[in-house]
Amino acid sequence: MSASESPERPVVADTVVVNYFLAVGAFDLLRALLDGAVQIPRAVFDPDEPDDVAEEAASELQRGLRLHRRRSNDRGIGSELRERSSRALPHFEDLPNLATRGGLVVLDLSGDELSTFARLRDPTFVSRFSLVAGLGRGEAAALAIALGRGYDLATDDQDAIKAAAGLSPEVQTRRIRGLLVDAADSGLVTRDKARELHAAMVRAGFWDKGSID
Repeated sequence: MSASESPERPVVADTVVVNYFLAVGAFDLLRALLDGAVQIPRAVFDPDEPDDVAEEAASELQRGLRLHRRRSNDRGIGSELRERSSRALPHFEDLPNLATRGGLVVLDLSGDELSTFARLRDPTFVSRFSLVAGLGRGEAAALAIALGRGYDLATDDQDAIKAAAGLSPEVQTRRIRGLLVDAADSGLVTRDKARELHAAMVRAGFWDKGSID
């Protein structure tokens, strides 16, 4: 499928995909790749949650925003980590605006999807896929939506990929490096720019030993 065309199936993204495109200032590229809007479960980002929501109850990107705020002003940590958060922070601060403008579309789980979410969080249920722990909140919610609505899943979480493959071969997973390759192949960016973005994501903490040819 060419990234310049509408996806054959809608795509729901989990936290890690949005996190790294956002951290390097490439959210608009992700939006273009996903047919003009990035759909996420509320567990990934909740624009309606209060600023003072407890850490354990906060959505995952809200927690990321708080982390970058702390790190960017923390003289007690290494300069590289502090500078990494300082670069990412303006993009994370823009999350509410992205949701307001419709670039980031928040999806709520249906009753059946909530049941699937709970199962995916259960270590006993996911052990059938050789996993030792339940999926994280964002991954479980995104996969529940993909399974319930016939969406594909944008993720780089290996456990979520294993669970998706075990539960439904119809759910296609779109990984970060593959998305960048799609962007280059479709002319959204040059291949050199795709490599540059991939390298920037790795510097921002993305764990990927592969490369873009």
